[in-house]
Amino acid sequence: MSDRLTLGGGAARARAHAAARPTTVDPADLAWILLLPAVLVTAALIALLAPVGGRLLLPNPGYHYWDGIVPVRKATIHVGYAIFVLCALAYAGAIVALRGVRIGPLPRRLVVPLAQAAALAFAVVCWIAQRHDVVAGIRKAYFTNATLAAAAAATVAVAVVAHLHRRGRLRAGRRARLRDLDTRAAGWACLAVAVLATVVWILPAIHTDSATPSGSAYINSLFFDESAAVLNGRSPLVNMVAYGSLWPYLTAIPLGIFHGAYGAFSVTMATLTGVALLAVYGVLRRVARTPLLALGLYLPVLATSFFVEEAIGGDRYDPGTYYGMFPLRYVGPYLLAWLTVWQLGRAAAERWSLRLLFVAGGLVALNNVDFGGAALLAAAAAVLVVRRPRERAALGRFALDAGIGLAAALVLVSCVTLARAGALPHLLLLLRYGRVFVDGGAVNLRLPVLGLHLVLTATFVAAAVVAGVRVARDEPRDLLTAMLVWCAIFGFGASLYYYGYRSHPDVLVNLFSIWSLTLALLVAAALRGTDRARLRRWPGAPALAATFGFALVVCSLAQAPSPWSELRRITQSTPAGAEEAVPANGFRETAVRQIVAERTNPGERVVILSPVGHRVARDAGVVNVSPYTGLDQMPAIDQLDETVAILRREGGAKVFVAQMASPQLAAELDRLGFALAGRWKVDAWPTPIVSEYRAP
Repeated sequence: MSDRLTLGGGAARARAHAAARPTTVDPADLAWILLLPAVLVTAALIALLAPVGGRLLLPNPGYHYWDGIVPVRKATIHVGYAIFVLCALAYAGAIVALRGVRIGPLPRRLVVPLAQAAALAFAVVCWIAQRHDVVAGIRKAYFTNATLAAAAAATVAVAVVAHLHRRGRLRAGRRARLRDLDTRAAGWACLAVAVLATVVWILPAIHTDSATPSGSAYINSLFFDESAAVLNGRSPLVNMVAYGSLWPYLTAIPLGIFHGAYGAFSVTMATLTGVALLAVYGVLRRVARTPLLALGLYLPVLATSFFVEEAIGGDRYDPGTYYGMFPLRYVGPYLLAWLTVWQLGRAAAERWSLRLLFVAGGLVALNNVDFGGAALLAAAAAVLVVRRPRERAALGRFALDAGIGLAAALVLVSCVTLARAGALPHLLLLLRYGRVFVDGGAVNLRLPVLGLHLVLTATFVAAAVVAGVRVARDEPRDLLTAMLVWCAIFGFGASLYYYGYRSHPDVLVNLFSIWSLTLALLVAAALRGTDRARLRRWPGAPALAATFGFALVVCSLAQAPSPWSELRRITQSTPAGAEEAVPANGFRETAVRQIVAERTNPGERVVILSPVGHRVARDAGVVNVSPYTGLDQMPAIDQLDETVAILRREGGAKVFVAQMASPQLAAELDRLGFALAGRWKVDAWPTPIVSEYRAP
């Protein structure tokens, strides 16, 4: 008996010893174990390096702003955010580098749940803080309590279904029927639904000269005037500063065909947006592998990309109706994402496709350096992660192909500018608005310490980490891994628009598109999980968090626009005196055109300070030499000096002011040698007073 007890006790001790022995850590657990050290190291580096780096790397550009503009510089935040992004990518890389590390089971059982609980608590705190923080007099709650409850209920339902599926309790026949739906007919049907839904969602972005936009949407006149400037003989990247440096060359074509009609411009912009969103559907179709799942992921992404910021009169204001986001910033990156997926579907030996990808990436970056540059880096990283060029020769070939593609993009743009203006592109113009508005701090806002923006950023970190886990597990480096990498890097780059510039509650909505796409990919990763040791468990905390986030964006489908109401709005004229609306034909500024035409000679070089000054100049038969689309894009007095210098260099001597201006403007024009030559009272948008200043 005692021998048996002794033997039994020895076996028990042996089992206990074996249970306490260090074993190889699963990469997913390793990610949670590394989380706290990564946070501490990142916080220390930011605290030590960001203030010094901000002073050394981003000195004050020294612009002189109009009275009333109090610059808010964020040099420290810029450098701190860059450090954070590098640390986040290093954190994801550490998961791959440390794969195979052995840790005892007790630390794993303690650290992993604590790290998950801390991450959840942090997200909850940020969510609550967002609802209480007031920025620019605005307190924003993006998702209602009812939305949160619906998302929670949907998450529970998905968890139950997933658990039953993993336990094999769902009927095999039902799963077989779902697989049978993956047919060519189903694919075409899902594509048709995606196209129809996209058309419905882009309708609010369409306006005409007679059905003009309300409220904040009038800012699209600035982007419209960038295209009108091309028709007026100006050339972005040469003598014109534009938010999208290349799109105006393209959008000017239909604008010229339809005689400068605003409707032609808005339809073109909406069409570009629609094509880009359908490219996102194409990406999801390749990643999800089945059309029904791709459609189920795409529709919430579509709806959240056009998340309503506010409704003014009969108009929606969202990133889809603000051309500064869709299409000027997002379309190029989303088309590049589709090209990245297409390239990764080609054979690695087909180097021409990689060069073509970098030609497109170069054009996207030359169009808009913030979102476009981030998309270019994202595409390169996605290809590197999947292709894995480890040998020096392979890396050299990759660098050569990338260099050839980028050089070809620059050559193409140079050919355009040489043909139009006889000059090579001035690449520093890509940074002009960044220097004035971001580095100089014009109309910037403080960055909240806590808020929903941190939840969005954590989602991009999660995408990088999941990609790292998939690589560390030696799972297939497929399109899903590539797009997780792409979304993480592009999301980090796009978020700088909020962190480093306008930290406004409404501006955060501009990031919802890439956020929702990242959530869709995280859900796809959870659905495709291959961790066989856990198939009979309930979904883990990360999968539930991704499901809850995606359930939130699914609720955005409730914001679907009414197609009949939108069609009726587009075909009807703006009512006279409509609240906060630009008057019908306001963008043509007929009265201003008549004044300019009467006071100038055909072909004369002038400056017209108006949101649509280049269109007015073209209609009046003169050339507006201003490199900016009105005073709203000229917060610095230095920009007025630059504009006047260009006017004199081109032989002009007249400045027309047809918009609200700082009281300083007259004094500054007097300093520059211009005297008031006339003033007229008109019934026009955006100001009832038009003034002319002349130099002797």
